[in-house]
Amino acid sequence: MKLRVLGCSGSDLPGHHLTSFLVNGHILLDAGSVTSSLSLEEQVRITDIFVTHPHLDHIKDILFLADNLIEFVAQHNHPPVNLRAMPEVLDAISTHLLNDTIWPDFTVIPANSPVLSYAPMSPGVPVVVGGLTVTACPVNHAKHASGFIIHGPGEDEAFAYTGDTGPSDGWWAFLAALQRPVKNIVTEASFPNHLEDLARISKHLTPRMLRAELAKLPYKPKVFIYHMKAPFSEQIQEELHLALDGYSFHLMREEDSFEF
Repeated sequence: MKLRVLGCSGSDLPGHHLTSFLVNGHILLDAGSVTSSLSLEEQVRITDIFVTHPHLDHIKDILFLADNLIEFVAQHNHPPVNLRAMPEVLDAISTHLLNDTIWPDFTVIPANSPVLSYAPMSPGVPVVVGGLTVTACPVNHAKHASGFIIHGPGEDEAFAYTGDTGPSDGWWAFLAALQRPVKNIVTEASFPNHLEDLARISKHLTPRMLRAELAKLPYKPKVFIYHMKAPFSEQIQEELHLALDGYSFHLMREEDSFEF
């Protein structure tokens, strides 16, 4: 199972792309920087987008991807791209974005074969897509936000993606209860330690808070860090080296690729 980083920054600045990960070339985890990172040929291969929550930095390129794909849908029978998330997240996208005011509603156009399709998920209920099994679990961030656990066909092919999150007992309890430990976790560290109050209010993590979250697991996974706020990036990195002493961790960069 291959994970390609399209964007992993908590800030939209030159050289910093917003959150989006491509799995096996055709499944997206969030969609903050899809159309700016993928060629049109690569965009056409996308079949499903798993959305953790409806904050703009995780969903904005759903709009532009739909616009890019309309020709292929209209002329080449391209199937709709499935938007997969909690029902309330899909409702937020429908109400506030794909509403014919902010952007055309590509779930109904073209009329006979729309570009996008809503596919609601339920917490703890696996969804099988393209040979992968994806399970959603709530996290403490935006309303009805969830992370995803992704299992490949191989016995040890798996990783967990928290999405944006603050302290989340339920998420870590869910991971700890899995029959097979998930040894690779993609998670966030948005703010430096001295901004812990801001992190808690906005439901994000600092390096020190992340260490406390990881300690809720009965084992030490390999940790992949994303969503650092660019103005604090150097400080967060320094603090991560101290906070995650004893853990194997990697600071994600755009165009990184990983095999899980």
